[in-house]
Amino acid sequence: MAESTTADLDVNRSDRRLGRAVTRVHQASRTIDPALRPRLESLLHAGEAMDFVARIHGFSDPLSASALESFAVQAGIGRQSLHSTVLPALKAANVADFALDTQGVVIEVQEFLGVTGNLIEQSYRVLQQLNPTIDEIVTLHSIEVASFAPLTTTQHLDQLHRRGFNDQVSETGLNLALATGLTKRVNSVDLAEDVIYSPYVWESGQIEIASFLRGLPPGERDALLGICEQAAQHPGLALPLLAQPTPGVFGAAQKVGLVQAATVKSTGGSGAQTYVFSPTLESEDDRLTTTEALNQRKLFVAHMLFGHERAERSGGRIHDPVVLVRALLNRGSVGPASNISTDYHLLEAHGIVRVRETDHGRAYLELVKEEIVEGGLAWLQNSSTSAGTTDPTVNLLRAPGEFTNPEQTRAGAGDLGAADEIARSAILELRKELQRATRQDRPANPR
Repeated sequence: MAESTTADLDVNRSDRRLGRAVTRVHQASRTIDPALRPRLESLLHAGEAMDFVARIHGFSDPLSASALESFAVQAGIGRQSLHSTVLPALKAANVADFALDTQGVVIEVQEFLGVTGNLIEQSYRVLQQLNPTIDEIVTLHSIEVASFAPLTTTQHLDQLHRRGFNDQVSETGLNLALATGLTKRVNSVDLAEDVIYSPYVWESGQIEIASFLRGLPPGERDALLGICEQAAQHPGLALPLLAQPTPGVFGAAQKVGLVQAATVKSTGGSGAQTYVFSPTLESEDDRLTTTEALNQRKLFVAHMLFGHERAERSGGRIHDPVVLVRALLNRGSVGPASNISTDYHLLEAHGIVRVRETDHGRAYLELVKEEIVEGGLAWLQNSSTSAGTTDPTVNLLRAPGEFTNPEQTRAGAGDLGAADEIARSAILELRKELQRATRQDRPANPR
């Protein structure tokens, strides 16, 4: 076998970074302005295609044609688009193969998720098969540059120039990246210029959250440090349990990416719970087949905690999520309970579990994606159950019907008022910290 060259490794790293940017665009797609969507069409199609593959991944039995089309709909793909665009691109990228009946209906899809690369690597290969425009490619690069370090606008554009894009294309890419909400800017009075940044900068490995926070002014440091420590120690901590020493500080931490939040809402809109996660959890998942790029583990953990805190007692409320998930992994199914037949539609839609109904409205929960559930168990063992729970007397009046991922939650935060000042200060300090590290004044990631 031929040895990998340094150039090959650099290309692979670049593909992974750009593939992660593809999944970012997909996760933010619900908040992207409709007028912008046609300009990012290939990026959106690539994200939808990989979302579809991730949903059908793990099923041991062949899925029916109707089930395949239902999973496609859940990923935002219509029947015509599935046949004419998505499946051909997946096949050309060696991510999936498919078979049609005599009427041209999909009767089988064989997916290769994780076989020829993990999800983020395969995402970029699928995008390449969709013939993206130069504007779409430079937008991905702009998102990726911002996630590596906060830079002034001039420095950010210079990085795009170094990657072979001319002035006009670079400016277009930056503007499109800003329009998606995945790249943001704050004004620096000292620099007399905007600083471009991404809330995903903490995943680059350039700097540790703890070492960065030590350099902040005492008031900001203490406020943000408490939030970050709680999110890291208790993945899935319910927001009402999060100690916030300063009003609005959680919004600041969320805006600059120091924490992530995901929300589960009931079908009737009468109940909702927000759970908090550390961004470092996501970067640690790169070794997995599906990674946490599609937030499936957050979805699973949030549902288990929601079922523990807010499900109907009479229908089989989860007494201990850790015990239940262990049983699910060991036995392959748990139940029966009536809550199972009503509360896990979103997990079914992502192909994480399967619900098998029995008589009298009860059902069993069956394991499909062992990787996601096994990883979720590790988070649950350090989750909000070890730090207490929310009010146990509050019942969920309707089953969970909506999951708002971290990208959507951050986009909906709106004007944070005083918390914006903390966020602005943190980003500008981060830029200085990374520049000091580059000049070797002191290491940004001390060991």
